[in-house]
Amino acid sequence: MPDADISRAQFFADDLLRWESRGPGDTANAMKRVAQRAALPFSKLWALRYRPPKAVASHVLAALEAAHAREVERQLRKLAHEVEITARVTGHSDPAVAAAEAALRAAEGAHPRVVGPPLASAASLAKPVIPPCDLPLWRASQQEK
Repeated sequence: MPDADISRAQFFADDLLRWESRGPGDTANAMKRVAQRAALPFSKLWALRYRPPKAVASHVLAALEAAHAREVERQLRKLAHEVEITARVTGHSDPAVAAAEAALRAAEGAHPRVVGPPLASAASLAKPVIPPCDLPLWRASQQEK
């Protein structure tokens, strides 16, 4: 099934490149960063993007798959951290927090290897957040609750 392997390798390489790219004109530099992080030759990523090969070596596919899995885990850990911060500021019942927690639960089911911080419990979220300076609008929004 070389076609399936090529498609998988292209999918992983495209995702990694899209996540790494900093904007228009950064494709080649992003490709170099991804190649370095995945321990692959730049030419392999370039070929997957611009000139699909007839076959993909198993070590290239394995390296791309491992790099993709690491990046997904990193993004899910970042999302869990953002959910925790948002829940402390806005409260656990905020719709954005509920939607993000649902997305995390769905992702954890799809990626069981992801090891991130557990979602904060409602009791730990009850602690008041003290702003670093006196913010009148923030104080007024907290008094309304």
